Amino acid sequence: MKQVIFTLAFILTTFLCFGQNNITHLQPARDFSKYTGNLKEYYDGIFPLLYKGFSEKPIARYTAMPAFFSQYSFSIESIDGKEYVVSNTLSENYWYARDRRDEVKLISSKTELQNDLYLKIVELFKLLEEQTKKIESGMLGLDGVTYFFATTDTNGEVKIGETWSPQGLLLNNLVKICDNIYALGKGDNVSQTQILKDIDRLTTGLKQQ
Repeated sequence: MKQVIFTLAFILTTFLCFGQNNITHLQPARDFSKYTGNLKEYYDGIFPLLYKGFSEKPIARYTAMPAFFSQYSFSIESIDGKEYVVSNTLSENYWYARDRRDEVKLISSKTELQNDLYLKIVELFKLLEEQTKKIESGMLGLDGVTYFFATTDTNGEVKIGETWSPQGLLLNNLVKICDNIYALGKGDNVSQTQILKDIDRLTTGLKQQ
């Protein structure tokens, strides 16, 4: 019973978010430093592991935090004068491994990016940062996936927006694109040209809203 209450408390806190059906932009990410107890332990542990090998000042970083499956992320990185997408995946869901988190492993791989796709990804994340704004009303989400999108602004400050299991066309397409970029970093057979075209369509939609 204690374990059930503990799990429900986590889900209710972690996936508290606003109604998604009509949302067309990200909201500012929560302040993780304000958490205490089990949630503080969780977030203090997962981010350093999931972001291992990533720049502290990201150009474009995407994170997916599923309620029940392994968490994963990608970051656009410059390595030896070339641009890569580096994709990191945890070997299992970090929350449910709470009694043996030292056993959770990081699986990391990378793929070199074509220059035009690199520039489009950077442009997309800059646009996301510009359009991120707080939502004043909404509803509670109890499961699904929370997504984070991070970039560094011109003042050197890391800006993070988030959304939860989006249903609206724009944010749903954003997640699909970022999942494809993540898959590309893993070495899956994903077309960089197609991702570029998808980003072009999405940025046009975001600019027109």
